Amino acid sequence: MVSQITTNTQNTKYQDPLNKPIPVLMSYSNELGTAISEIAPKLGTALWAPTFMYLGADIYDKYKNDKDNYHPSAKRALKQAVFQGLTSLIALPLVILAGQYAVSPIAKFTGAKISTNAKDAIYKHTKDVIDQAHGFALKSKEDFKNIVANTLENKIKARKNEQKTKNIIKKIYINLFTSRYDLLHSNESRVLKFASENAEKTFDIMTALKNNNKHAVPSGIYRKYNRILPVMKEMYNEGDYSYQATRTALKEYQSSLIFKNKLLKTLGGFASLILFANPVNDFVDKKIMKEYINPGIDQISKGFVNDSKLKTIFNDLGQKTNFDLKSVKPSNLFLKSRHQHELKSKAAGNQ
Repeated sequence: MVSQITTNTQNTKYQDPLNKPIPVLMSYSNELGTAISEIAPKLGTALWAPTFMYLGADIYDKYKNDKDNYHPSAKRALKQAVFQGLTSLIALPLVILAGQYAVSPIAKFTGAKISTNAKDAIYKHTKDVIDQAHGFALKSKEDFKNIVANTLENKIKARKNEQKTKNIIKKIYINLFTSRYDLLHSNESRVLKFASENAEKTFDIMTALKNNNKHAVPSGIYRKYNRILPVMKEMYNEGDYSYQATRTALKEYQSSLIFKNKLLKTLGGFASLILFANPVNDFVDKKIMKEYINPGIDQISKGFVNDSKLKTIFNDLGQKTNFDLKSVKPSNLFLKSRHQHELKSKAAGNQ
């Protein structure tokens, strides 16, 4: 966002080009990406790009303009960069992640009394059993339940042994940033009971599919089964194509249960953002920036700032960009809360 206003327009009223719907939505995109990362990780990562574009434009805009007047200042740009980095890139994504993680232990107070992450681990384990077990595993309900429970119990024992042998750094990393030990965060007897109940429901769905009892099967799974049945028939010819189609549908059922839990985490992330976005912005703006960051930046010598690469970059950018700020008409309908904070802070005397 570059102005062609020359130095003789020092007192020209300035209208913020970023105070428009599309730029403001761009500034929210990384928070949206963080919130949906559970259900759409690739899209969640991609949504960080628009925010970086917005932040670059915002920092440059604050470099060029003081309050509502054209007045370049590298110190003001640095303050804005720190503020946006602390809020948009660090604090608010952490708030969203905290909301997502909080959903899992809350589940211990409902239903099966185990965490959401432990349920996901059970669904994944059951899916692996369906995928890897021989055909006899699905011949009997009791056999299927026993195979799921026994292999899960062995997995829990293996995880416990791993925890004893891992060094402390690896243990912290695996516990915080992977789902490897989720099964150990809930009571083992409850975990095995839930796994047995899930196996029983899964087997009942398989029986309903064989009997074409659509009312006993989740609608999405029933549609999936009917779509893949002719494909399996063509693939396996005279083989047991029905069994292969059923097994695929049962794995899809486990995936749908995992998706529901991820959706709950996503909603938890959005809820935490709604509740804490303004308090976080207020704290960063009025406490961290006002009491610690701004005074420190103000102590930087004017000569050091003027000779810095930051100002050179901004000046080069201004010479290459052909954009007239006079043509921009602001819209206040979608002004972001942290943008309001920065205006307040500049009115209080930011350079």
